[in-house]
Amino acid sequence: MSIAAADVKALRDATGAGMMDCKRALAEAEGDVEKAKDILRQHGLAKGEKRAGRTTGEGCIALASSPDGQTTLALELNCETDFVGRSDDFRALAQSLADAALASGAETSEAVGGDDAIANAVSRIGEAIRVGRLVRWTAGADGLVGYYLHTATHRVAVLVEVAGAGVAQPALAEVAKELGMQVAAMRPLCVDRDGVPADLLEREKEVLRNAEDMAKKPENIREKIIEGRLGKFFSEVCLLDQPYAKDDKKAVQQYVAEAAKAAGGSLAVRRFLRLEVGQE
Repeated sequence: MSIAAADVKALRDATGAGMMDCKRALAEAEGDVEKAKDILRQHGLAKGEKRAGRTTGEGCIALASSPDGQTTLALELNCETDFVGRSDDFRALAQSLADAALASGAETSEAVGGDDAIANAVSRIGEAIRVGRLVRWTAGADGLVGYYLHTATHRVAVLVEVAGAGVAQPALAEVAKELGMQVAAMRPLCVDRDGVPADLLEREKEVLRNAEDMAKKPENIREKIIEGRLGKFFSEVCLLDQPYAKDDKKAVQQYVAEAAKAAGGSLAVRRFLRLEVGQE
């Protein structure tokens, strides 16, 4: 019989057993989830069953990148407690899964594999473990996907794609890392003003239009005042408009321009993504 991928994932999350083991158990149980759980227990594969009712909202993020920096992958590995998520054993498992996923070309968490390694870890650790999000980015022409990982916790990671005509790979990677630290700390929503969602921008304008001091302003200059006041909004939500975390006397855009000049080329920030364990 055909086994739905969603049922396999649900059984895996509930028991901590490997994906293929779950699929075989469901096939043997003719789709009966409870019976499949018993089958896994009988084979000693449901090591996380006693904790299946607990959430796997803790964990860590591991990063893997190709030697040329063209492709970078972020993998979130989840467990039940922060104590386990901070352990060297758990982080090493996450890194090995990320490295394997990069090498195999995996595009989704379901394609990561590593079921035996996860099952062994469940046996050692005694907690349910599952692969959470998987993000794989490949850079466009003249680009590189750099990254930043907050190594104190391994809970926050940032991917940044930068492009640079005439800029060497090490310089691109360094800029991407700097921007990653900025994103991790300051949480911008988009790269620049062109990336601000129209509905969010209009909502901000509406708030400014209805500010108490606007009622007394001549109607013909209200929009000009609003445009002027939007600068603060952009400096909060746009990466390039934000004050540079290492020197708040200049904007991130100025840092990028200075880095490009030092590298002898041009630099552009294409996209970024901030990942934090347990948060979408």
